[in-house]
Amino acid sequence: MRIPRQTTLVRRHQIIEAVRNLITTRGMESVTIDAIAEEVGLTEGAIYRHFTSKHQILTLLIDDIERSLLDTVHSAQVEGDSALKNLEHILEANLSDVEGHRAASFIMITEAMGFDGIGLSPRVASMLARYLEFVRGVLNQGIKEGSIRHDVDVDAAATVFFGLIQSTATLWALNGYLPPLAERRVQMWDIFRRGIASAA
Repeated sequence: MRIPRQTTLVRRHQIIEAVRNLITTRGMESVTIDAIAEEVGLTEGAIYRHFTSKHQILTLLIDDIERSLLDTVHSAQVEGDSALKNLEHILEANLSDVEGHRAASFIMITEAMGFDGIGLSPRVASMLARYLEFVRGVLNQGIKEGSIRHDVDVDAAATVFFGLIQSTATLWALNGYLPPLAERRVQMWDIFRRGIASAA
């Protein structure tokens, strides 16, 4: 069944969402122009009217994932709360986002190794570097204000924080999106918090 003509902006969004769905349900190797066209209900030629290449589509998808991740961590913080408490807010927001979008962003990060053959691994690495830079900033703020121990290795703590979310999202997706992530969040945060919180 053919989808009625749409504006370029709407159609580009549909194509990017189709790629997101293909990656999360069938893996990176399933992303071909033919599969994208079938997912959206277009011809391959119609895909090329909106994008010059699969590389361009995936680049815009990564841009969208990065925007979503950074928006989530920025908006999760509460002014007036300690950096330690804001890290808890960020963890909760990331896991809520994982649950709300069936781990789509984090599954795509897991699939990023498949981007290497098309030259997009550096772009994914750049996105993760920005995320980690933001988390390091919150950790450094916590050290300054005294809510986080002064001897914490900020790079290692940021990596562990991201790894906590990434591994949880991956395992949750592999287990059929069960159990609800809220059941694990409190225990996960408690383990992480005890590793970095100051005694004060």
